[in-house]
Amino acid sequence: MAFGLVTLAAVAADRLQPAERGAVAVVFPPSVDETAAWELVMASGGLIVGPTQLPNVVVAFAPDAGFEGRARARGALLFMKASGLCTTPTPMTAATPLPA
Repeated sequence: MAFGLVTLAAVAADRLQPAERGAVAVVFPPSVDETAAWELVMASGGLIVGPTQLPNVVVAFAPDAGFEGRARARGALLFMKASGLCTTPTPMTAATPLPA
């Protein structure tokens, strides 16, 4: 059982691990609001890709491998793959018109 839990944790950590360069979700402490999080990302040399549903989580573009260290120095707690965080899925229904 313990081996299974360790394996599951390792797989999850690998799937959430962001690349050194590219889109990344940057998690700041809950006390950091969205404006401050954006400013911290930009001060670290990153670019804003978009907001998320949580004000302390920002999707950023990491231009180089040093971005994570610079953002950590400014208070970032966690970095994850950003896939799917910028968009809010909307269900298609019969009443929803299809794009032209």
